[in-house]
Amino acid sequence: MIQATGLTSTPRRNHRPVIDDLTFEAPPGRVTALAGAPGAGKTSALRLLLQLDRGHGAAFFRGRPLHRIRRPAREIGVLLDDVPGHPGRTARAHLKMLGAAVGVPATRADVVLDVVGLTELADERIGNLAAGMERRLGLATALLGDPHTLVLDAPTRGLSAREAVWMHGLLRQFAGQGGAVLVTDRNSESITRLADQVLTLEGGRLVADQPVEEFARTRLRPRVAVLSPLAGRLAAVLEEEARAAEPAAGPPSPPEAEPEVEASVDGAEAEPEAKTQAEAEAGGATEAEAGTEAEAKAEAKAEAKAEAKAEAKAEAKAEAKAEAKRETKAEAAEAGAAAADGTEGAEGAEEGGAGSAEAAERPIDGRLSVVKEDETRISVYGLPCAAVGEAAYRHGIVVHRLVEETADMGPETARGDTAARDPRVIPPRVLPRLPLPGPAWPLRYELRRATGVRTGWLIAVTALVASLVGSVLLARAGGAGELHRITAWPADVPLPPVAVASGLLGALAFGEEFRYPALAPARDTVPRRLSLLVAKLLVCAVGAVLLSFAVLALDGAALLMLVGGDAVPLPGDWPLLTASVCALAIGSGWAGLMAAAVFRSTALGLATLLAVPILAVPVVQRLMAEPSVRSLVGLPHRLRAEALDRPHSMVDRILALALRLASQPVGQALVLSLAVLLCAYALTGLRGRARQ
Repeated sequence: MIQATGLTSTPRRNHRPVIDDLTFEAPPGRVTALAGAPGAGKTSALRLLLQLDRGHGAAFFRGRPLHRIRRPAREIGVLLDDVPGHPGRTARAHLKMLGAAVGVPATRADVVLDVVGLTELADERIGNLAAGMERRLGLATALLGDPHTLVLDAPTRGLSAREAVWMHGLLRQFAGQGGAVLVTDRNSESITRLADQVLTLEGGRLVADQPVEEFARTRLRPRVAVLSPLAGRLAAVLEEEARAAEPAAGPPSPPEAEPEVEASVDGAEAEPEAKTQAEAEAGGATEAEAGTEAEAKAEAKAEAKAEAKAEAKAEAKAEAKAEAKRETKAEAAEAGAAAADGTEGAEGAEEGGAGSAEAAERPIDGRLSVVKEDETRISVYGLPCAAVGEAAYRHGIVVHRLVEETADMGPETARGDTAARDPRVIPPRVLPRLPLPGPAWPLRYELRRATGVRTGWLIAVTALVASLVGSVLLARAGGAGELHRITAWPADVPLPPVAVASGLLGALAFGEEFRYPALAPARDTVPRRLSLLVAKLLVCAVGAVLLSFAVLALDGAALLMLVGGDAVPLPGDWPLLTASVCALAIGSGWAGLMAAAVFRSTALGLATLLAVPILAVPVVQRLMAEPSVRSLVGLPHRLRAEALDRPHSMVDRILALALRLASQPVGQALVLSLAVLLCAYALTGLRGRARQ
């Protein structure tokens, strides 16, 4: 159950709001559709309903506002725009990753893939999926958490006719199981086949709230969609003919002029009638014979008109059917060409007579309207398809597409019958219900996010190769310390390759969330949850440690084989050396992660990390030079001297090692930067919640 009251978007300066005082309900067990022309505010209404855009008003899902729902994905399935996810991730991996954040078992991914018909493409990457398959994956994402409500923006966009029928069947089955479905669609015929209730928007305001039968009866109006490079010229021609036909359609013709009008309509009967009058005057036929011939001619004309009208009505009914639209377009174009060329074939004559009769019954009057969609598209209201095609042919205007459609144009016209839902729809497989909500696994989500694409692996391999080459070159050149040799850290470079790689991996942890917002349904691009932050920090630290050990092992082996034993650090120094490398990698990874979270960008996160040794280290060194602070520098040494007279425990050794690492300028700069970034992240999170 969706209840929206007074939804109003926050307007820009000197602009009216996109959504203005929108109030509606979407009850369970029914499909509710938001209809309207492009720019009416359908997508904006959904974003405002889901609190993705700023605005006013209240929206309730089963009586609760969205910010009161602990896990929105378990109750509300959302599909907006394209599928939110990294294009390099497979469909199955994407669903498993989201399932860990939602709190559903990993087997649920295969279940929803089977329901939407993507089992064979489960291992295909998202970026390689076609538009229709990507839309199916988006629906699978919405169904992943077993929600009671679906909010879908144009679910049939990019789908073929067969796939659209399948989508309608699945959504109707979801509603039949008691779920509430709210969709948007610009195709009025698609709405009449899918929805139970139609909400029509115009300029961001609700102008109609109708059952689908009433919507189809009162708000659907036929139109002719034209695609032509000379669309503007065709629009001008049609409007000029409409103005020229207005005086002829005004006053009624006198009875004496009726035979001439009929002769002009029937076309072929004017010449026989003229011959009959000439023979009567020349031969002096009797009045009785002339009367008999006139009656015969009148009856023939009446029968011809009746047949033409019957054929025109039959053709109009046939054009109204969706299955015969393309055939009707081709026949209308052939009829117009045959009439213009003067072709006398039997089929062309019948279709030309039907088109002329229809044009006579529906003349160009004040009801004609031509709407220019863009430079090459126009919509013509009030004229049949054949008349528009004939006008284009007479003026030499090339037409690429000419088809009759229906569109929502307000309650001016009526449509007699409602397009029934397709009885050939095969009901999709019933989606099994999930048990009670399970706990969310943010750590599992972050692991699958980090290892599901090749970017992280490529960064790690690049860092290992760069470190290997750099360490060998530094050892051959000589003059570098143990830490610099083993980590390939030149003196004029801000950070070693392992630290840069760790910082880049940390920046991607949040940078990818903002670039490919997989968790978008939760009111923000990245939900401000402490559990998710802790999971990212932990995974980043583990990755930095593993990368550090790999660099130390690979560089040590390379130095032993290529340079010699003197280039390898002494065994007694390896604990401190290993701890220094790991601490530097962890600090760099966390700095990149927090910077990307604050600035919402991977590039800015990496730039902030590189700025730490360049800007923060000199500041820290200058501060440490002050007399009041200089005493803190020797604190680890004083503590160590005081503890020499008693045995050392493992805790004492770890504490002494941590203090020694923290006394280094780079370590102090990283700690200071992390503190500042953590405070900034907390402030931005509080500000984001205050907005909502």
